[in-house]
Amino acid sequence: MYDVCIIGGGPAGMYSAFYCASRGLNTLLLEGNKKLGGRLHYYLDMPIYDLPGQYGITAEEYLRNLERQLHISSAQILLNERVRHVHFDQHFTVQTTSNTYEAKTIINATGTGYIQHKKLQSESITAAALPHISYSLPANFESTEKIAIIGHTPMAIDWAIQLKKRGVDVLLIESQSIQLQPILMDAIQALQIPIRSLQHTQIDYHLSTFSINDEPFSHVFCHIGTTKESFTLPCRVVQKDNSYTSLAGYFIAGDARFEQDKLKLIHGATHDAMQASNAAYLYLKPNDTYQPIVSTHHPIFKDWNRH
Repeated sequence: MYDVCIIGGGPAGMYSAFYCASRGLNTLLLEGNKKLGGRLHYYLDMPIYDLPGQYGITAEEYLRNLERQLHISSAQILLNERVRHVHFDQHFTVQTTSNTYEAKTIINATGTGYIQHKKLQSESITAAALPHISYSLPANFESTEKIAIIGHTPMAIDWAIQLKKRGVDVLLIESQSIQLQPILMDAIQALQIPIRSLQHTQIDYHLSTFSINDEPFSHVFCHIGTTKESFTLPCRVVQKDNSYTSLAGYFIAGDARFEQDKLKLIHGATHDAMQASNAAYLYLKPNDTYQPIVSTHHPIFKDWNRH
């Protein structure tokens, strides 16, 4: 049985796992996707300017730092383990799509839930083309050929803007009327990104090349939104201050934690992670001190770094 099971492998979950392990807890991190990072994967090649002491670091660099930090710890990390149900009877039982795990405490770091991309269905797209449409944009993607982006979401528009700034010839195909923040609409106009309606577009695929109204395109990317899933709990859970909830031993960190006027920033998620980790630690060891040993003097880091 684990001391703590952390559900969700974004920044809040990754740092929760690291911090719980640094406090000596037998730690399990479950992530439903094939890789850690959560929503950082939406903007891997973009700089982040609001992280203390890491001005301008890209999301990909920040993720690699989180991964390096996590992997030197003693936390166990399991991917492709989407949690379906959490039961409680003296301890927690966590059921995933393929396994069952037991833990004394839980930290919910699922953000807004397990996210899947909505798949495109349209009479404008042939059956041959549909399987070759990509729903994520690789970091630092470049092309000397024409590419198309289908969508109406801020993410789709941002992809088009970023690629155009890199000199890629981009066609934006709106799946429905685009009505977004003025800053995005102004950028589209300033960069002269052409927009075409999906309703008046025919997309086919043959011999590794897309054909859009008989013009060749090397790639087609799509973002039309996401669907979100969560897991069931044994009872109604009310959130309280500092990651606590009405269910003893069940704590929340990151965007899964709701609070009036909360700033949903990466740095806030990692702060939540420390609060939730310490709360789980004190739940298991109520007579111990709340304040952990600072990392510069903590012997566990010297031991981890030797390995």
